[in-house]
Amino acid sequence: MSRSKPDPRKIISDSPNRRPYGAKVGIVLGETDESGFDGEASLLLNDKESIVRIVPLNEEKDESQFRGRRKTAKKLDVYVEGFATAGEAEQKGLKLSLALLWAAISRKHPLLLDYHTPLPCMVFDRTQQGRGGSGFMMSVSFRVVMSSSSMVERINEIFSADLEVDRQLLVSMELFASARLETTERSRFVGLVSSLEPLAKRNRYPNRELQDLIGSFVEQLSNTASIPDNIRASVQGRIRELERESISQAIKRLVKEHLPENPDAVSMIDEAYNIRSKILHEGASDADLDRKSQEIEDIIRQIYSRILKHDLFVPPNQ
Repeated sequence: MSRSKPDPRKIISDSPNRRPYGAKVGIVLGETDESGFDGEASLLLNDKESIVRIVPLNEEKDESQFRGRRKTAKKLDVYVEGFATAGEAEQKGLKLSLALLWAAISRKHPLLLDYHTPLPCMVFDRTQQGRGGSGFMMSVSFRVVMSSSSMVERINEIFSADLEVDRQLLVSMELFASARLETTERSRFVGLVSSLEPLAKRNRYPNRELQDLIGSFVEQLSNTASIPDNIRASVQGRIRELERESISQAIKRLVKEHLPENPDAVSMIDEAYNIRSKILHEGASDADLDRKSQEIEDIIRQIYSRILKHDLFVPPNQ
């Protein structure tokens, strides 16, 4: 009789030296998000090559400010453990970050990634007690196993999927998910609209005559000795930008590509981007920012849904 293959998660738990590396992602949830994690929980996900743990930090009564936002008091640390190299742990940590963001956005809840490092995940070595404050992570606990909550199901959709993490998508979703934790309507609106920019890739205009005209003007500037070098370089760079579509044009194209059945979405995003510009450059506002924020939020959530190829748990307009 052939012996059954051992569960990788048991190896991770019992033999930390074989797969010593992990990654931690800190998150702050909105006060209305009933995550169901009252204590430490290990998530039962389809990906059996690692262990994912959630550890609440018990700050429910703290009403102080958190990075300019109201601290919603639901802080959690999420760990993914069981990797042979630090590089593998980092990639899985980024995927976990994306999965957590999707779980919040799909369920229409805010979420803030809480980190002070270049990436939203921090890699650690479970075998190195006392280094970098990671000694408490040496063992893996299975106090609670979660498999059916709406949050865990959404995490599983992304974490267990065969996909590469798009860094621009990660930044976009991070900006979007944290915007709802802002304390004012204007800052929330600006955050929501700005979250589309990382996804908008500016294409070059396919017009040779236009490119020749721009190149000719750049050459004329280069031959004009009366213009100081620093000014000339700045102007040349700005002129070169004219070869590509504007960021607002790229955003409208992005919306049209992902939501072709909703032509109103393009005009709504265009209006929102104009309002954002007036807020940032003129200090203006809008009497109906709350309603417009909700409309923009639903449009962007649908775009994420199309990109990740998963349905939203909370449909638009709900």
